[in-house]
Amino acid sequence: MNTLGLEFLKQLQAVRTRAGEDFFLGVTLGGEGFWLLAVLGILFWVYGARLAYRAGFALAVGDLVSGAVKSVVCLPRPWVRDPGIVPVKAAQFGAWGFSFPSGHVANTTLLWGGVAAAARKGWVWVPVVVWIGAVAFSRMYLGVHTPVDVAGSLVLAIPLVWMMGRLYDWTERNPLCLWRVLAGVFLVALATWAFVTFKPMPEGTEAGFAKDAFRAVAAMAGFFGSWFVERKWIRFDPARLGGYRIVAVVVGLLVLSLMLAHMRRLLAPFLGGDGAAYAAAAANPVWIFVVWPLLLKGLEKPLPRG
Repeated sequence: MNTLGLEFLKQLQAVRTRAGEDFFLGVTLGGEGFWLLAVLGILFWVYGARLAYRAGFALAVGDLVSGAVKSVVCLPRPWVRDPGIVPVKAAQFGAWGFSFPSGHVANTTLLWGGVAAAARKGWVWVPVVVWIGAVAFSRMYLGVHTPVDVAGSLVLAIPLVWMMGRLYDWTERNPLCLWRVLAGVFLVALATWAFVTFKPMPEGTEAGFAKDAFRAVAAMAGFFGSWFVERKWIRFDPARLGGYRIVAVVVGLLVLSLMLAHMRRLLAPFLGGDGAAYAAAAANPVWIFVVWPLLLKGLEKPLPRG
């Protein structure tokens, strides 16, 4: 199956065009950090908890599972297995770590599948499925993942969307039990860190190949910690912002983009390169779900009396 997948990439490589590369480089951005976080932020600042957290639960846990699976399977990238495969350079730059499963495809499916499942409207699945398919094809067209990598991402992501949606709904029905979910998440994060840290890696593997898993551990801890704080003490309600929701989105995304562009560099002198990357991954959800909603509380309209 893997051999067939590599041959398929060679066939795509033979018909690649500059216009096609530019188009699919744009598409593949949809599965990367800023755009995933931007969607979560917009959902939360405009529509509130249910849509954002249902998608966020799936994305945070699925990203961790994807990173852990990469470190278990340890499947090298396509061009490492077959030198005849030449990936598009701009896509190869961000394709570090192991190949199976595709993080871009998994995260796109987790995020947008979570949104579609939460929306509970059949028609929403049509553009969602089209978009997931476009991101999946982009990873193969650009030569950075095989069909096996893509299929593995879908197999991983689809059940997680359902399970994490159910888990979030349970937390809303049982608000006194939020701490149980938080404790479970941190135990899973600790176990994953320990497993990836002490698991023997294949000979010749670069030390940085485990970074996907470590970054996902930090991001998941930041997300669920932020969710716990927001649900317990902030209870952000964007409906009370009225027209200020436009301000929430514009300023929120501006700060988020600045954090992604500069936080690692600013933290690196104190935490080192890797430590800064993990701290930044944890800080992004804190901004989206805690810091910015807390600042926006001052713009909320008072609740009607009576």
